Amino acid sequence: MRFRTIALACASLLSVASSVLAQSQSGESLTALQTAVACQSPPVLATEPAGALRIVGSQDVVGRTTFGMPEVLVLGAGAARVKVNEVYFVRRLFRTAETLHDKVAHTVQTVGWVRVVAANEQMSLASPEHTCSEMRAGDYLEPFVPPLVTEGIMMGPLVQSELNFDAYAKVLHGETERRTAGTNEFATIDHGVDRDIKVGARFAVYRDLRLSQNPLKRIGEAIAVSVGPSMTLVRVTSARDAIFAGDLMVPRAADGVRAEPPASEAADRRKVAAPSRPSGCQNEARVPPQNPRCAG
Repeated sequence: MRFRTIALACASLLSVASSVLAQSQSGESLTALQTAVACQSPPVLATEPAGALRIVGSQDVVGRTTFGMPEVLVLGAGAARVKVNEVYFVRRLFRTAETLHDKVAHTVQTVGWVRVVAANEQMSLASPEHTCSEMRAGDYLEPFVPPLVTEGIMMGPLVQSELNFDAYAKVLHGETERRTAGTNEFATIDHGVDRDIKVGARFAVYRDLRLSQNPLKRIGEAIAVSVGPSMTLVRVTSARDAIFAGDLMVPRAADGVRAEPPASEAADRRKVAAPSRPSGCQNEARVPPQNPRCAG
């Protein structure tokens, strides 16, 4: 009897969903760059969210756990938690076979976003508006916020302005935790709001070859597109070589990026080891003369 009740509820919802889909307009109009940024991992680490709204299945006539578009997805909550026409990111933790069941924080993978098209007291239905990769049963939802980006036509001209080597950050990884990134791809660095990085901050990318009497090598440029508490997502705007995990992101002095967290965070700073400085700081011959990164 319960199964029949649920089936009838789904059928009723599907009828409403068809009507809503026919009438609703497409979601937030995103530029190509906004869409690319929205598909990236947000600059945070997270554990499995307790009580999150999740995808539990689809309206297909066969049982599946992997979904694409077009699709009508079943969500594990009803009108008490969602409203028709609300848009949500669909996300999951990025795990490997070795970390499948651990409890530590992981990179968050964005797999797309969906619009709620129908809801009753027991469940709701959603339709994917964009897929970055396949969606799966168990993926969780978070409110959709269009990313704020600096489009190419709005960027100031590339100038060789002064760089603040004291405030350098390190590349943690590229997209989906790859160890490399190239032009027009994305990378995550190890500083964020804690160092006053803002969306639009520009970085020069350097590599330390760790060779005696050999200066840092400038290999590219990047711009901050999403800033988290202690990490930032940057887009590589130019590169003459692949950018690797461990390469240095050096901000322009005019962008106001801090070399250290604010004094109010001193207690938190004592709990975390200070970032290692580039090798060879005693050898000033390796440092570009206009940027004394090892001073003091």
